[in-house]
Amino acid sequence: MKIKFLYSIILIAFAAGCTNLDETIYSGIDESEYPQTDAQAAVSHLSSYDALADLFDDAGYWFLTQEITSDEMVAPTRGADWYDGGKWLELQYHSWSNSADAVQNMWNKLFEGIAEANSILDKIVSTEEAALKIRAEVETIRSLYYFWLFDNYGDVPYLTTYFSAPEQPFRNKRADIFDSLTTTLEKNYQLLNSIENPTYKNYASKEMALALLAKLYLNGSVYTGSANNAYYEKTIQYCNELLSMGYLTLEDDVMNLFRVATSGQSPEMIYSVPFEETSKKGFRLHMRSLGYISKRTFNMTDQPWNGFAVIPTFFAKYEESDVRRDGYFLFGPQFDYQGAPIIDEKSGKQAVFNPNIRIPEMTTANMQIDGIESFNMTFDGARVKKYEIYASAKENLTVNFPVFRLADVVFMKAEAELRLNGSVSSETMTYVNKIWSRANQTPPAEGLTLNNILDERGKELFGEGHRRTDMIRFGTFDQPFWGMGLTDMTGVPTPNDIQNVFPIPLSAISSNPNLEAAPQ
Repeated sequence: MKIKFLYSIILIAFAAGCTNLDETIYSGIDESEYPQTDAQAAVSHLSSYDALADLFDDAGYWFLTQEITSDEMVAPTRGADWYDGGKWLELQYHSWSNSADAVQNMWNKLFEGIAEANSILDKIVSTEEAALKIRAEVETIRSLYYFWLFDNYGDVPYLTTYFSAPEQPFRNKRADIFDSLTTTLEKNYQLLNSIENPTYKNYASKEMALALLAKLYLNGSVYTGSANNAYYEKTIQYCNELLSMGYLTLEDDVMNLFRVATSGQSPEMIYSVPFEETSKKGFRLHMRSLGYISKRTFNMTDQPWNGFAVIPTFFAKYEESDVRRDGYFLFGPQFDYQGAPIIDEKSGKQAVFNPNIRIPEMTTANMQIDGIESFNMTFDGARVKKYEIYASAKENLTVNFPVFRLADVVFMKAEAELRLNGSVSSETMTYVNKIWSRANQTPPAEGLTLNNILDERGKELFGEGHRRTDMIRFGTFDQPFWGMGLTDMTGVPTPNDIQNVFPIPLSAISSNPNLEAAPQ
């Protein structure tokens, strides 16, 4: 039984108790003792993953929102292109409202995934081993949805059932949800399949749960509103569990994580969301970022849309020798796939993607003020090519998107050690040095410190959906950065910490006024 709906409808149809976050198993449908066999269990829960694919584009906005609100990417207005009612600029400028597309679509899609997971869990009343493993897996994927939900919105309804629920839930306190998520994951992770069998890298595995626990605890002070060294101790504990697993190792070539042929089986990959250009669509970052001319560069089937670019201050963090700079970004003079220069028909000049994009709003008026030529309006900005763009690539890309990978675990452990002890252990530095070595990066003269670890995480994990959360944890998300109040012609408001969480969407409040009440 597959249930599909939008949250503006489902919010009045399902919920959990408002003050008690303990899970209760309900059996309120005819399918008793389901699943009964291993074969039934193997397929009974797969729809709990369905909402994930939509979260990486504008059907769900999670990935786009994490990137465009951060100091990593900009979706610049290029003349008459890419204004789109201002929806990208309001993310860039942190000026969103509760009716913004991103705010509403991300909420709806995350709750769609939660609802589907809960509808499956309500049907599992069997206590057989196969059923318990499925329950643990579905609760874990639901925990990922909830991690993204409360990370972005703060106090939200915490729902653990579908069929037996009050019609209009209240919000729960973020700190209570944090406690419930960590308790659920700690209860379940030993029951889950292991990615020692790489088949499970696209599913909620033991290792995925450990990585999610480490991520939750690393951000525990943000989610609970109070500093607690025990959170960093827990982060280190779960990172150590992952680092002790012999089948998890850092890649020698970081780009193997983003190549179609190697990413799915990579020993560094912990959990990924798979996309396929025809059968599992939903990943279109290449279309949003590459230039119109880039069809010729990669011999693509479809023409990209000439939009997103790397923010120049972020691009500047990379050394010229850093293999990630050339691997992640497309910049400089442009050539077709046969090596011939690509000439811009309007100017007669070779097309050049200049990383030093000047302003987020390259409107005709702003360009006149700043003295920017129309050539720059079209071509400025380094573009994103981190995820392999293969010959004949279409509008949707085949890719394994890395939600969790071992390099992230290494930097999480290093940060927790710095916050807890003021220094990084020699064991952790061995891993950090390998990350720097494979990138051909000169290690910072001062070593790894709290002052530079945000940059080091960013350079390694660019375009993987971590940056907004990292900036909030380091206290930089609500401070001015490129394009944020620093350019007179844009009239951008000064950032403030209320932007560290998104507002509850207007559509959700209209369906359920209880969402405006104080959290329970």
